[in-house]
Amino acid sequence: MFERFSAAAREVVTGAQQEARALGHERIGTEHLVLAALRHPRQPGATTLRGLGVTAEACRTAVAAVVTGRDAALDAEDARALRSLGVDLEAVRGRAEEAFGPGALDSPQTPAPAPSTRRRTPFGRRRGRGSGPATLPRHLPFTAGAKKALELSLRECLARKDRRIGVEHLVLGLLRCADRTSLALFERLGVDPAAAHARVLDELRHTA
Repeated sequence: MFERFSAAAREVVTGAQQEARALGHERIGTEHLVLAALRHPRQPGATTLRGLGVTAEACRTAVAAVVTGRDAALDAEDARALRSLGVDLEAVRGRAEEAFGPGALDSPQTPAPAPSTRRRTPFGRRRGRGSGPATLPRHLPFTAGAKKALELSLRECLARKDRRIGVEHLVLGLLRCADRTSLALFERLGVDPAAAHARVLDELRHTA
């Protein structure tokens, strides 16, 4: 599928991974694809979002609110499930924090990598302690919603009989994707996905 992407569309997909890493997220979601699309404000689709008042700054703020709200909702669901089994999560958390300090049950932070002791050779290669290969950053998987948005972008491309999947098709796919995260994100941004989808198509017709 990715061989059909334009250069800009590929940059959106790789940019989404960068956005997810920068935010410390474990998966690439629709929210990261939207953020990455906004990196290309002159591309069709992204231009439409900008015209609707969606800036990278506003989107980043909305993503932070949506993801925090989502995590809180999941915590509440977990607590309800545990209570049904006779486990009081708040009581457990309180006892753990009394014994081990605040945040004892929170997810551990990834430790910062140790400073490199290797030196560069005149040809740019590194040498020094540790002869093993350099550790590459782990590839982040896509969420089900992000996969659906990419699939929908292909359908949008085929429906328009376009030869390549561009940023406009990615934006159209994101606007059609009805996963909980993207719906919450667009709601916070004040964007009606159906109306925005129609506007993208209308602008594409006028620039054809």
